[in-house]
Amino acid sequence: MGRAAVVNWRRRHADFPAPAGGTNLNPVFARSAVVAWLLDHDKIAVPSAVPSATLDLRPAGQAPRRFCLADPWLTLSGDPQGEDRLTGWGSDDDADTLAVLAAADVPVNRLTAPSTPALAVPGAVRVIDRSRPGSGGLRVTLAWPSHLRGHAARTHAGGTEHGPFPARA
Repeated sequence: MGRAAVVNWRRRHADFPAPAGGTNLNPVFARSAVVAWLLDHDKIAVPSAVPSATLDLRPAGQAPRRFCLADPWLTLSGDPQGEDRLTGWGSDDDADTLAVLAAADVPVNRLTAPSTPALAVPGAVRVIDRSRPGSGGLRVTLAWPSHLRGHAARTHAGGTEHGPFPARA
């Protein structure tokens, strides 16, 4: 959802959740409270499948690689000196391969995540966390400097075009 939608909901609905932090100009809301409110007001539906993020990497001299992270959480920094992060569930093999490719500075040619325009990260993506939080699954977190973020659009020739992407938290 865009900021304008949130501003309108806060103005029009007294029961919209209060900010959990942030500032008056850039409030931060508890995700679970907002999701519950959106469901209660028929603004969203319960997803029928677990959403996923798709990363397309193009290592030099190799075939393109595609990875999926289930139930992704994308955090885009509003600070050009900050970091963007993507967290999701993946397999051990994918996490190992991502770590090797990230260590070799292979750029993310295209990152597609729910409710976000396709992104491109031209370098410096790294795996910053791999954990098993008691569920048996592997939770992977990738990070990159937010100033590297760009948008990725398919060109008419089938390639990918990179461009500036405004910071969004």
